[in-house]
Amino acid sequence: MDFSDYKGIYVIGALENGKIQRVTGELTGEARVLADQLGEKVEVILLGGELTDKPESLISLGADDVYVMTSPVLDHYDGKAYQKALAGFLKDKKPDTIIFAATAYGRDLAPRVAAELVCGVTADVTELAADKDKGLVIWSRPAMDGNIMADIVSPLFRPQVGTVRPGIFKYPKADEMRTGKVIDVPLKLTADDLGTILKKVIQGEKEENPVELAKIVVAGGRGFHSEEEWRWVHELADLLGGAVGCSRPISELGWEPHSRQIGQTGKGISPKVYIALGISGAMQHMCAVNADIIIAVNKDPKAPIMELADYAIVADLKEFMPLLIEKIKKAKAEKRD
Repeated sequence: MDFSDYKGIYVIGALENGKIQRVTGELTGEARVLADQLGEKVEVILLGGELTDKPESLISLGADDVYVMTSPVLDHYDGKAYQKALAGFLKDKKPDTIIFAATAYGRDLAPRVAAELVCGVTADVTELAADKDKGLVIWSRPAMDGNIMADIVSPLFRPQVGTVRPGIFKYPKADEMRTGKVIDVPLKLTADDLGTILKKVIQGEKEENPVELAKIVVAGGRGFHSEEEWRWVHELADLLGGAVGCSRPISELGWEPHSRQIGQTGKGISPKVYIALGISGAMQHMCAVNADIIIAVNKDPKAPIMELADYAIVADLKEFMPLLIEKIKKAKAEKRD
């Protein structure tokens, strides 16, 4: 089929209270990598009620053009209104690829838009690659209950559409020498375009040191057998200035909130250092980890995490954790003196 009219990799940006969400920068940087391989431009669409951040910041992260689409009607996410604002614009532009963030809003909006564009959606992607010979984006995501990684392509339809997990990709370094355009797109929306009526907004509590933003993450899994032992994870994280994370079993036990769960059914992280304590390293967990350095402690030398780790330590946590914490405390005390 001839898809020569379909051009550009479009990132659907996420706004919150007028601010550009971090995931938009992550996806812009990754789109730049794909675009350079496929010979495409990176186009970012910022859609929301208002924009208080500078859209030019996304040009320095890899965007060629930033389209700003704002309206008071879009102040709070509404699938019907967002779909109307976005679908017609994309029909005219004919993108080759559209990338949404796999947030609650993105997961709702992507299939709405794809239905109008008559194409499919690859959901909850954790890896992106390019087939330069065929001009295809390769969307990779866990499948078969997390036991395999599936590579999904769309050779017969355009645009290619997918939702990508937040926190999986590194936030790109800004290149202030890059140039591009910011384009305001007028919207004609009214309250009649809304699918729901917002009565009240109940603000949730903001988490201190969220795991998806931390440079150091200390996470634990099944290797801990009691809440008393689990306190070592918090103590180590405090000593290192890191955030506490966990695998799914720990969250299910109630030792940590779901917001700290890492993995296919939790959050994606991209820290500089990831310390995995008593975590087996199953694909369901590791598909959400993109760390510069992985340090694993496990009493099973054959655990999958040991092959993935940059530094693998075979030890029993009951013996290892008190010794490690004592050593770090001693080193910090000596440094102060």
